Amino acid sequence: MAYSVRRKYFPVSGEDFPDAVPMKRQICEGSEKGFMKTVKEVSRITGISVRTLHYYDEIGLLPPTKVSEAGYRLYDEAALEKLRQILFFRELDMPLRDIEKLVNHPLLAKEEILKRQKIALNQKKIHLERVMASIDQILRGEKQMDFEVFEKEDVEELFGRFVENAPKPVLEAAVREFGSMEAFHSNYVEKAFQNYNRPEIRQILLEAYGSKAGVMDSAKTPPKEEGVEQLRGQTDQVMRRLVECKRNGLAADSLEAKLLAGEYGLAMKQFGELKEERQLMTGIADTYSQYPQAREALDGQYEEPGIAEYLAEAIRAFYHA
Repeated sequence: MAYSVRRKYFPVSGEDFPDAVPMKRQICEGSEKGFMKTVKEVSRITGISVRTLHYYDEIGLLPPTKVSEAGYRLYDEAALEKLRQILFFRELDMPLRDIEKLVNHPLLAKEEILKRQKIALNQKKIHLERVMASIDQILRGEKQMDFEVFEKEDVEELFGRFVENAPKPVLEAAVREFGSMEAFHSNYVEKAFQNYNRPEIRQILLEAYGSKAGVMDSAKTPPKEEGVEQLRGQTDQVMRRLVECKRNGLAADSLEAKLLAGEYGLAMKQFGELKEERQLMTGIADTYSQYPQAREALDGQYEEPGIAEYLAEAIRAFYHA
């Protein structure tokens, strides 16, 4: 009997498992398409460990077709085809709980889930390309941190530009959070001075703007109104879908919530013309986690208590922060 499962997902060395082994006849009960396979046989065919197959059974992902009187787990062709699908989705870096939804619930919108997973994989691709580019630079002996240090005067100028260009509600929220504009100014300058001179932040700024002068010049030009409106529309749509996820009882680290956080990050990346948005997004998550006023503002905007912290958790889950 020729084995039907694709070799791509069942790498084996040597010969395929024979169709029938005499010593197994007592435990391999016949199916419509031939003899069933035991756990050890499936492990030999697929390269998946026996322990992993047992675990898949325990969590309900891949239960055996039946269990023999002697207690052997037995798998037929349909179960092995299901295992092929599981391995395929694992290649897409999906967590097991999401794979279970796809293979055990045929009415689920697979196309939508796969589209969202494609977004997640694209984000990882961008990250890996950035890491590989950095490695190439190191191998060529190029400097990684060729970026002038920010002085307090530079940060003061950036704060002034921020106040000029920031929407009024943002400034009002900042004043409520810190008690006064003076307190907000002091906190902004101190935190920004520390963060802008961290090596990892300087590397991101170097890639995004080319130099410190590029950062300063970008602050002088406020973003175009149409770009701001587009970003506002994109993030609003994501937030409303996140609210639905939360109300439907989905965890913040569920596939749906994580990929919405990824969409949020992609919108921010495109708006800021960034090569890497992870640091920005984790900063947004930290803001909602650390500042009650920011949480209250977002919760109130969407009339959903806890949505700000839900967003923060989804961001951390997506970016593995």
